Amino acid sequence: MGALPTLRAATDPATLGGQYYGPGGRNEVKGHPRLVTSSPQSYEAAVQQRLWAAFEALTGVRFPLTESRQGPPSSGSATTV
Repeated sequence: MGALPTLRAATDPATLGGQYYGPGGRNEVKGHPRLVTSSPQSYEAAVQQRLWAAFEALTGVRFPLTESRQGPPSSGSATTV
């Protein structure tokens, strides 16, 4: 069940960029995946930048920034396309 939101986001032809899939059950904690709203923290640029920096440090992989992309991608805390 834990992989279903990722699988849905990756394979559903109706999925649009920036959508967030998570459990559709009670309190969005369990259940089959559905389109849900991301947490307010996922929209905070400072949090995004710290998370992106941590990923780069942990993986040793760096992505060069371009003029059109000046920071980490905006994303939710689960599966965002």
